[in-house]
Amino acid sequence: MRACRHGLSAVLLCVAAMTACTAAAELPTLEDAARQLDSDGGALLGSAGLRLSTESPADDDSCVPGQVRRYFRAESDLASASALLDRLQAMGYDKVVDDLDLRDGDQDVSVLRNPETRLTFELTVLSGDEPGVRVIGKTTCYTAD
Repeated sequence: MRACRHGLSAVLLCVAAMTACTAAAELPTLEDAARQLDSDGGALLGSAGLRLSTESPADDDSCVPGQVRRYFRAESDLASASALLDRLQAMGYDKVVDDLDLRDGDQDVSVLRNPETRLTFELTVLSGDEPGVRVIGKTTCYTAD
């Protein structure tokens, strides 16, 4: 009787753990991720004086064939890269790559990712004739419907 009760407890514990792991690993839908990307991008646009790039399509075909992702691109010659980094980190994004990891000539690059939504933002500080900041936000790749 005691072994049966402990066995039942162990089974329930395993089921609860598997359910928690499954829920944590589940991706949001493309529509939910796109909505969150628009919301987070909008928060950056409003707080940093960024403007959407005119060649910024909503869909991106850089994934493997049969998959799509959503993204947007914004730029500014007035925005502070450190302020954008701080804002993204306050919104739950973790820095996964910074300029020490990526050296691209005169450009400083940082990549931040939200572990829950799996959205990624890439910040590039542009120098040269037209200095500024470029921000690219992306969802992960999803199977095309």
